[in-house]
Parts: sequence; structure tokens; C-alpha cells
Amino acid sequence: MYDLVIKSGTIVDGTRFPRYRADIAIRNGVIEKIGDIDAALGRETIDATGLIVAPGHIDPHTHYDAQIHWDPYCSNSGENGVTTVVTGNCGFGFAPCRPSDRERYMLMMENTEQVPLPRMKMALPWTWETFPEWLAHLKSLPKGVNLMMYVPVNPLTVYVMGIDAAKTRRPTQAEIDRMKRLIVEGMQAGACGIALSFLGTANTHTDFDGSPMPADMMHRDDVIALASALREVEAGTIQLLSQFAGQDDKELAVDMHTASGRPVILNIVLSLYGQPRAYADQLDWLVEQNTLGHRVYGQTLAQRSWTEFDLTEFNLNDNVPEWREISQLKSLDDKIAKLKDSAFRDRLRTNYDPKLMAGSGPVDLQTLIHAGSVARLEPYIGRTVGDIAKAWDADPIDVFFDISVETGGAATFRTPVFVGGDTDEAAEIVAAPYIVAGMSDGGAHTRFYIGGHWATELLTTLGRDKGVSLEDLHYRFAWQTARVMGLSERGALLPGYAADIIVYDFDKLDVSADRYTVRYDQPGNDWRRYIETAGYRWIVVNGQITFVDKQSTGALPGRLLGNAPKTRGQALAAE
Repeated sequence: MYDLVIKSGTIVDGTRFPRYRADIAIRNGVIEKIGDIDAALGRETIDATGLIVAPGHIDPHTHYDAQIHWDPYCSNSGENGVTTVVTGNCGFGFAPCRPSDRERYMLMMENTEQVPLPRMKMALPWTWETFPEWLAHLKSLPKGVNLMMYVPVNPLTVYVMGIDAAKTRRPTQAEIDRMKRLIVEGMQAGACGIALSFLGTANTHTDFDGSPMPADMMHRDDVIALASALREVEAGTIQLLSQFAGQDDKELAVDMHTASGRPVILNIVLSLYGQPRAYADQLDWLVEQNTLGHRVYGQTLAQRSWTEFDLTEFNLNDNVPEWREISQLKSLDDKIAKLKDSAFRDRLRTNYDPKLMAGSGPVDLQTLIHAGSVARLEPYIGRTVGDIAKAWDADPIDVFFDISVETGGAATFRTPVFVGGDTDEAAEIVAAPYIVAGMSDGGAHTRFYIGGHWATELLTTLGRDKGVSLEDLHYRFAWQTARVMGLSERGALLPGYAADIIVYDFDKLDVSADRYTVRYDQPGNDWRRYIETAGYRWIVVNGQITFVDKQSTGALPGRLLGNAPKTRGQALAAE
């Protein structure tokens, strides 16, 4: 008997092989046979007649480090066909960590990825100190998706140097050597590589006190030295954010690849509102570097992206000093006082550059979507700040702040679709040979953004609306990423491969919403934003069905995956 038989589906296997109709038999979490299989041989059977059967999506850029503690399916990724998530991105994480630094790490995560501190205090048990202990802890958690974990450089440097030293001086050679040993130790325990951001003071991700994160301020030579640790284990991938908000150090990716001999995923390649084909030079550069033998890949966030925020929560413009002044104030009263300050407004207007508004886009393009309980503002709901400014004969910045002040900070604004709005450009980026698709940022920014549905949306906007072949899209969403991340025997529907599978109705896939809903399903009944999707009939992780028509089955077959030589593509311990 097989554990599961998927009957009569149209198989798009992820390798770019032409689709075909066949059955799939699964035993012990692995695809054992593809062909003509008697349904009676399955303990459980899925009738996939008229449906697409494809490999589960792999998302290489998430921040579910905290959320996995209270949400084993990593919503909204798990219900959108993502069967493997990669965490520890951008150099943020919770290990290694001395007991005295636990609160400090959570404050870092709150300000950089907007994971509220109360949620983390309620959910994180802090039973670890070293990175191998952290991986053992993650392995023990019930999971509805597979999980991979980078060694994040920020906690690594803080653990070795202390927080003050990590931000004020270069590490000594002894400290560099120790960090490299800890990276090797982490890889041997099952980490998937190292991750960091390197943006100096231009990063929108700042520490809770407004200062840059340690990795952002490192010397290039020290970053390259850390990368060289991966050469010792001959495994791992590097995630590097060094292109954003006007900063562009692509050559660091080449230097890190040269030092490590490992692939580098370079963030970030975007289709941006009002900047036609701004990514073109990046795509050309990636081709040039790979022609030279440098395994550097660009990562894209290609789905439609916007934020819905009020000024009391939002801090994704923290790369701009004046906007950082607002977000660093902790009380609502202090924020409102700052918004009223005419001298502050004058200074902000003088230095205002819409191109640097990385998180929100230009002020005049924000749309008022909620005005609290202020009846006078109701007629302006649905209008942009720029339109309201014309009606009031006022500066858009004054309008933006005046509305926030009048509503006591309750006014909510929606940005335009400032990333991924042009589907022709999105299709060009996703089709480029050295692009890694999948960047939900899942687990982060949940008060004003959600992105785990990225593959669902691209299957509709690119696959159905633009005619991009499903063969190409599923290759991008699974197997190519698996190969870059060092995962063997995952990411494709082939005999001997892990049974991470999605079964969906292509005609009924839907991400048509242009507004977020709100769900109160976080620790302490806290809230997050969410977007509704449809079309997935069954989602299978390691051979077990985790979702049927968007409803969780309660199955928790997810595993912690690594790609060090002895654990590449496998669970860290035998099942």
C-alpha cells in the first residue's frame, strides 16, 4: 500500500519538462512512482482530474523566526502552497544569544521586522544559547512547512563582540576567527548558509534606538572573511542585501562568492512604480557575472506590493533621518507632538526626496482609507493626499500630518502598488536566467504588509493573464530555488524526491483583493493584516495533506532542513 495516491492530475513537474497526465504514488514522505497507479493501492487518494499537480513553492526570503513558535503553517505562506520557508534573512535572528541579550534581540526584531515585542515575549521559550541549540529547538517545534535557517550575522557579531563593540569597532582577528568557527559549527548542525544586510545608514531596517545594525556597518574585508568560512564546509548559500534605497554594492556579492565558493543571493531586483525597467542593468550584470563563473543570483519581489499604515506603527522609511525621528518615539503622545512641530515639518520639507521613501513611496500618492471617528474627513476617504492637498490649498506633507494629528494617529493610508504593478516588467524579471523568485518577507511587517501569497498571485498575473508557461513558473518557484539553496531531492515531482506537492484549479486561482483584511489570530489576540486567496484544493508536505480547500488538516509533517554535506536535502535526524 502507498500512503497517498494522487490520481489523474496534469503534472507540471518543476523541471520545465512538458506537462503530462499521470498518477503519483507516495510512501514515507517520498514520491515512489509516477505513472498509471491503481487508486485502491492508496490508503488515501486525491482525485486531481482537471487540476494542476506541481511541486510546492519554496520561499527563500522570510522572517518566520518568531512566528513559527505560534503558527506551524507560517500563514499566509502555508495556505498558499509554500512548502519550504527559509528564515534568518537579512542577518536578523535569535541565535547565538547570551541570556543577558535576549530582550535586546527581541527589540532588534521588533524594530527591523516589526514583530511586536509582546508576541515574542509570550511565545519564545529561550531554551537555547548557541546556534546548534537553536536548530535543535526549531527541530522540536511542530511544523506544517519545512524550515531552513541561515546563520544571521547580526546576532553572530553581537554574541562574539558584545553589542557596543559590534557597532563601534572592527573585530579583532581572534574575533573573526571565532565567528568563522561558529559559522562552521552552525553549518555542521544543519544551517543553510549565512545572511546579512550591508547598507550602511541607508537601510530602512534600524535598531530599536535608531542606530544602524552591526552588519550594515561592518568593514567589507570582515564580511568577506566571514563568507570564507563556508569554503571549509563546501556547502551553504549566502543571502546579501546590498542594493536598496540608493545603495548599490553589487561587487561585494562577487567578492563573497570568490571567498566562499558558494552561491550568493543578492537582494533586490524590483519593478518600481514610476521607474520603467530600472532593473535592466541588474539583469545584465547578473548575466555578465555568471558568464565569468561567479554564481551570483538576484532575488526579486515581483508580486504586487503595497502597505496600509498609520504613522504610529509605520517605520519603513527609517532610512530617512527625519522619518526615523518619528518612528523612534515610543509613545503616541510624543509622536503626535512631533507631527505638530512646525520646525520639524520645515526641516522635513527641505530634505524631502520622494525617491528615498523606500517603504511608502511619495507622500502625495498615499490614499486615505480610514479616518478614525472624524466625520469631517469622511468625504476624503479614497482620495490621495495629493488630491486633498489641492482641495485644501496646502502642502502634501502638512495634509499627511494634519490628518494624522486630527484623528489621534488613527488615520490609515494605503500606498500605491509601488512594486510589481507592471506585469510585463514582472514577467521579464521572473524569466531572467539568474533570478531567484520568492520573497514574501513572511512573518515581518504584519501590521502593514503581507506577502506569503506571492506565488499564487504570480501564477494568476503571469501564468493566466500574461501567458507565461506554468512549466517556467513552477521551475522558478521550486526547483531553481532548491538548487541555489543546496536542496537535493526537493523542488520537483520526480521519483525519489520529497513529496512536497500542490494540487490546484488553475482557472480558480485568485488574488484579486486590492485591500488587506485584519485577523486577530496572533499571541494575546493581537492583529495582523491578511489577503484572501483561492484555488488550492490540496497541499501536501512530506507526503501528508496539510490543507484541503484552505482548511488546515492539523497535520504537522514539516521538517528542519539543512544543506551541510551530511544533511543536504534531508531532515536533521532520521524519521
